[in-house]
Amino acid sequence: MKNSLIGLSLSIMIFCSCTSKEKAVKNKIPGYNPHAVSVNSIAPDRGLADPHVIIIGDTIYAMCGHDRDWNIVDFCHMNRWELWASSNLTEWKHKLNILPTDTYIGDQDNCWAGDLATKDGNYYWYFSNRNFNTGVMIAPTINGPWKDALGKPLLPKGLTPSNSYDPEVFEENGVHYIIFGAGQYYIARLGNDMISLADEPQKLLVQNDDGTRKPTGDKPAIFKRGDWYYLFWGYKYSMSKNLKGPYTFKGDYIDGGHGSAFEWKGQWYSIQENHETNAFYRGVQIRPLYFNKDSTVYIPENNFEYPLPGRIYNFEYTTQGWRSEKGTNLNRDEKSACIYGTSECKDAIVASTPFIHTPIYLCKQVKIVIKNVSGSNSIKLALNGYNDPTRFTRVAPKKVDWDKEEWVIADVKTNNEWQEIIIPLSQFKTRKKHLHQLAIQPVPNKTNAEWIIKSVIVE
Repeated sequence: MKNSLIGLSLSIMIFCSCTSKEKAVKNKIPGYNPHAVSVNSIAPDRGLADPHVIIIGDTIYAMCGHDRDWNIVDFCHMNRWELWASSNLTEWKHKLNILPTDTYIGDQDNCWAGDLATKDGNYYWYFSNRNFNTGVMIAPTINGPWKDALGKPLLPKGLTPSNSYDPEVFEENGVHYIIFGAGQYYIARLGNDMISLADEPQKLLVQNDDGTRKPTGDKPAIFKRGDWYYLFWGYKYSMSKNLKGPYTFKGDYIDGGHGSAFEWKGQWYSIQENHETNAFYRGVQIRPLYFNKDSTVYIPENNFEYPLPGRIYNFEYTTQGWRSEKGTNLNRDEKSACIYGTSECKDAIVASTPFIHTPIYLCKQVKIVIKNVSGSNSIKLALNGYNDPTRFTRVAPKKVDWDKEEWVIADVKTNNEWQEIIIPLSQFKTRKKHLHQLAIQPVPNKTNAEWIIKSVIVE
């Protein structure tokens, strides 16, 4: 009885301690909303990017670009746009696809970012033809049918010194404006027909506190809260009291890529792309937006896009880009949510998709869950990485030579049960700061041996 009381007391103390910590964290968040939604991926393993939203009644719609596949190693190949809808932010349904062949683009993987707008009962989709130019589609309903309104660009190449792509549309008092470009943004008023320009594009200036020009990225996004206009691109933002600027650069925004901000049931949210599978096969996250007393954006302490700083491979929906690199096949068991195969040689290798772009210096270990059906006594892990995150598409290899990488070996129990193998990252002598790709030899000492992997987690 005494031990039971001690255990109960300890449980209460731990619970109270955890509760106090949670309250302390929440108390730091201005205007904290316990009912706010946070979604890691609106459509897991789907390859969505560039989410841009419009709210119609009690439904929110997101038009997203679709990454063609997860083994791309040069730049973004996007083969269509997909429209998704939700009535609660957590459950999303695929509504339709728009193909580049439905537009003047033709049969090319150029479906880059755009934005949705509506006026006088019609709906408009302003889309990028890669980083070349911007077109516009029109539909009588959000669910289509969509058609190319002009059959040519609305924003042609050479319209401004900045490339004419990545449009954002902002409506105020019935007037619509289009903002576009990279490095230097431009803004123009749309005509009443929504498929022409009513004036010449002018620079949308972003400045530092000292008045010097602040270069921006691509894909601008603008929202208004109170008297303030917020202009953000990726994970940086600026503010102004005037839609046309100048904007003052403020610093970090919610970590993520291209996206939009919107208000839903009294709560502000940011919807952005992330590197869910890798840099070229992405996902879409939703995060609550909070604001400080001075109206600047509140930045949480752990400000990482999903799934950073680690990686979670649980094969619940797909193979998540894992593939055979050498001497084995690779399949997925949908019911058990695992990958499996049979080795053809002793050093058979399976590997993740490349360009996973993970700050592994913030992680401690790799956890692998396997079922040792072959009776092997070991498993091997290798990591390929780089140190400069700003140049990762240039310094990371398109094809890793795993024979030149450091392999760490871990013991495996020789039974036919699920087991968890933990490999501390400290065991790697040549580990770089950022993870490009990881590889596993699931049965390193056996030929014609079966292997099963339930999950691989970098944490």
